[in-house]
Amino acid sequence: MNRIVVVAGVVAIEIAMAIALLPWTNHDRLQTTDFVNFYAAATIVRAGNGPILYKAETQDPPLRAILGRKSLDYFLHPPFFAAALVPLSYLKVEQAFVVWTLFNLALIGSLPMILSECVSFVARRPYLGLIGMVFFPVLTTLTLGQDSIVLLFLISIGYVLLVRRRDLAAGLVLALATIKFQYVFVIVGFLLIARRFRVVASFVAGGMVLLLASLLVTGFAGFVQYVQFVRDFDLHDGYGAMMLAQMVNWRGFFAGMGWMTHIRAYSAAGSVLLLFLGIVCSRSARAAESPDLAFSLYVTIALAASPYAYFQDATILLLPIFLALDSVVSGRIGGTRGKAIAACCVLMFVWPIVLLVMGGHYWWNSRIYLVFPAIMLLVAALATELYPRRTVLPVSAVPSSA
Repeated sequence: MNRIVVVAGVVAIEIAMAIALLPWTNHDRLQTTDFVNFYAAATIVRAGNGPILYKAETQDPPLRAILGRKSLDYFLHPPFFAAALVPLSYLKVEQAFVVWTLFNLALIGSLPMILSECVSFVARRPYLGLIGMVFFPVLTTLTLGQDSIVLLFLISIGYVLLVRRRDLAAGLVLALATIKFQYVFVIVGFLLIARRFRVVASFVAGGMVLLLASLLVTGFAGFVQYVQFVRDFDLHDGYGAMMLAQMVNWRGFFAGMGWMTHIRAYSAAGSVLLLFLGIVCSRSARAAESPDLAFSLYVTIALAASPYAYFQDATILLLPIFLALDSVVSGRIGGTRGKAIAACCVLMFVWPIVLLVMGGHYWWNSRIYLVFPAIMLLVAALATELYPRRTVLPVSAVPSSA
């Protein structure tokens, strides 16, 4: 019965959003979204220009046609993702944005059904899973027409398959999450250290298939251009469009605080420390005993340690939040540690809103980089629970030296 209520609620939300968006969406509204880059890339691939997709002079004309001006932002996702977006290019850009938004709403609305197998309080009351719809990064993703909800959906399915011990299927699903490879590579790396070899092998196989699909779109030379295009975009701070202080990682925190000197070196050092912490925790016996907390730590570190993590990508933290809260609600973690984990999860919901209220009218001018310390608190709470501890033998068990 609870599931029926959730499905009915999601359908009602979809209908209401469709009615609201269709007359409201206009060309001026789209100019502030990232969706225009997706649409432009899909249009280029549809026209058969995949081999030259990753050139500024190729992306400029369709972007200018949509925006009415030159864009400083470009499509940076892998070629297979551009090919997957091609069906949207058959619609007008305004209509495509509505369809994309409704698709993402359907994904976030289906999350309770996906997580009901591994999150006990969602299984008992699936409607509680819908609180993800008011998670601020999720709302930002919907507003910008970004793909972070798709990423959350794929990682969540991958985790459920891991719980079911369907390692081959889990690896294939996680391979699809390479639409933002900077995160999933870290997660799979931790799974490798945790000796989930079948998952990693399947991920590699799935990645090879997607690489082949990408090569069919761009050709070998075009794929090399893609790698170079992404590298140049990063080195030149997005050709003037990359706002570092809108990131929620080391890089964004240092930029927001004004510590720009040697920012790359300091950010890299911070990321290495986080990755080392994740490696230590993934090798502990406690990680094997609490795979939910271990996976939560992997995802959270993947976001914080990434060199490229905008606020909307914090959407993927919804999975760690649900898993970590469930460990507290179910009583598996109690006392001070349980309260600390619960407090960190609640903080992830509340703190961005506090920053918005105190800092500005929009999320991008509300010192959103200060979400990073809250993420670090979540990392610390999870790592404290998973970090290997020495076993203290009772006095009677200590061998006598006599």
